[in-house]
Amino acid sequence: MTLLRRTLVGMPFVAAIAGPALAQGADMAAITAAALKQGKLNLLHNVPPPLGDLWIAEFQKAFPKIAVEATRLGSTEMMQRFGTEYHAGASDTDLLITLWDDTLLKWSDQGWLRTWTPPESTAFPASCRIREQIYISQYIRSGMVSHKTKVKEAEAPKEWTDFFDPKWKDKIGMDPPWRSVAVQQMLAVWDQQGQKDVAKRLKANGVRFFNGSAGVVQAVIRGDIWVAAVIDPPVISALGDGAPVRMVFPASAVPAIGTGMMLPAKAPHAEAGMLFLNWALSMAGQKSLLDLVGSPVTRPGAGSPKLVPGVEGQKIVLSSDLLTPAFQKTVIDEWRSVFGLQ
Repeated sequence: MTLLRRTLVGMPFVAAIAGPALAQGADMAAITAAALKQGKLNLLHNVPPPLGDLWIAEFQKAFPKIAVEATRLGSTEMMQRFGTEYHAGASDTDLLITLWDDTLLKWSDQGWLRTWTPPESTAFPASCRIREQIYISQYIRSGMVSHKTKVKEAEAPKEWTDFFDPKWKDKIGMDPPWRSVAVQQMLAVWDQQGQKDVAKRLKANGVRFFNGSAGVVQAVIRGDIWVAAVIDPPVISALGDGAPVRMVFPASAVPAIGTGMMLPAKAPHAEAGMLFLNWALSMAGQKSLLDLVGSPVTRPGAGSPKLVPGVEGQKIVLSSDLLTPAFQKTVIDEWRSVFGLQ
């Protein structure tokens, strides 16, 4: 695997403004007892459905006395909601799971995240433990999916430039960039590769938007569109169901974004959030995440995906300088303007 990314480990540690810190090797028995007494966990996340729901259910199987209230939103919408609620002192979130974005570091700088080292986190590389506040559990990759019967193997798009081919007019789809950080990362890679004015070009080519990445993949399965640029979890789910789709990860670059898990500094059920975080980083939590969601996980020794290629040999572009807040804003403004959503 080749990584082209900003080194997260080297980011400055801001202890003075971090959330409440707990000692290394905190007593998980005491935390577990407190969590079971609380009996509730409010989880705000964007793990792709339906497999993400199955993974969360695995936690409930392990800890049946804790009722999980999970709310899933698109990454951009989720960050806006948490930011607004937390700033107003009205957030009831105990744990957040979302795709990497520089906004997470801003939350850290503002003291919104709890500093804590889960015992299970010591098995992970330092690059997945950001300020001992944000823990990267999985890599979500973008690629191209196509319908096996509508599109012959030889004609299936294999490189990002193939996605713009006029032969796909009115037969291509994607998740709208203004609601997905993963799509914004993909567009950053396209921009690096010299693809310009992509919003106008894809509009002219009849690109269609659907409700989230799962909606995009379902549109391919139905034959509403024949090809799509999309993240891998919903494709993995479809492949597991025997759907007639294929996924290709371009050799030139594979946009990937880390899934970060973090604890708000203030939470009504803090120990329940800590218990989930530690479980999610355990070998059992990581293996179930790998088996159910299917994208590569970050814990060494957890294994490789079963239905799609692993990251070995791929040119992974992960959390890079390509995806800056300024670029994200430019992308969102441009696409909303081109598609008349101002």
